[in-house]
Amino acid sequence: MKIKNILVPIDFSQCSKNALKVAIDLAKRFDAKIHMVNAVHIHHPHPDFVGGSLIDSIMMDYEEQVKESFNELESEIIELADVPHEADRFVSYLTDAIYSETEQKDIDLIIMGTRADHDKIEHLVGTRASDIVESSKVPVIVIPEQTTTFNPKKIGFASDLQEVKNRQKLEFINQLAASFKASILVFSVVEDPEKLTAEEQKHLTEVTNFFKENDCSARTVESKSVTQGIMNFAKTHELDMLAMVPRHRSFFQKLFTTSITKNIVIDLEIPMLSFRE
Repeated sequence: MKIKNILVPIDFSQCSKNALKVAIDLAKRFDAKIHMVNAVHIHHPHPDFVGGSLIDSIMMDYEEQVKESFNELESEIIELADVPHEADRFVSYLTDAIYSETEQKDIDLIIMGTRADHDKIEHLVGTRASDIVESSKVPVIVIPEQTTTFNPKKIGFASDLQEVKNRQKLEFINQLAASFKASILVFSVVEDPEKLTAEEQKHLTEVTNFFKENDCSARTVESKSVTQGIMNFAKTHELDMLAMVPRHRSFFQKLFTTSITKNIVIDLEIPMLSFRE
């Protein structure tokens, strides 16, 4: 999988700046271009309300402020000068801006930050990061706010014991592991390891073999909660990064009314790589 264009949503917060620094490192490693995106949604007045001049004024102020903020960002993060990059501004929801940029700029990878503090409502409805993870057609790396360095030596891949049909996207994990000289730990959360079917064991073996060019091992994790099993494995094995393939109404939503993906994105304290088939 060739990484040529990396998209980074930027709201000029510290967590988005951390994500940008990770993107710069990966852009250097993979000879890629960075596309920074800022988006703001402005509620337009009702047609009966005369507010055109007010909206025009707000738009002019937004354009100037964002332009100035991007200039300050280039001065603050001097490493940007080492990679090709550009910045775009959108008046839209962030998800819409990312979708548009992904289609128009042939984006291969999205890297975005997420805040450290979350409330109960966010566990129910999700965050901007979890929304992007669940909707993006390209791989997404989520960088927690507390992550200041990105040097993964242990990458955990959460297998749902189903066939991964588009293995081309799995190749990016191989590329990351090779670039950082990292090991890959394939694991699957199951209620009873002894009840693993032959078909499930086959899929686990196939995924492990796909990563065989790197230091790779496989195991099962016994837990009644998929979320807790993943979180415990990440902690006990001191993972530096978690990779997974969310699927609807299977591994990541089985027996749950809320999305496991959302909770992992919110609660995980290490970077997470997610991609859909």
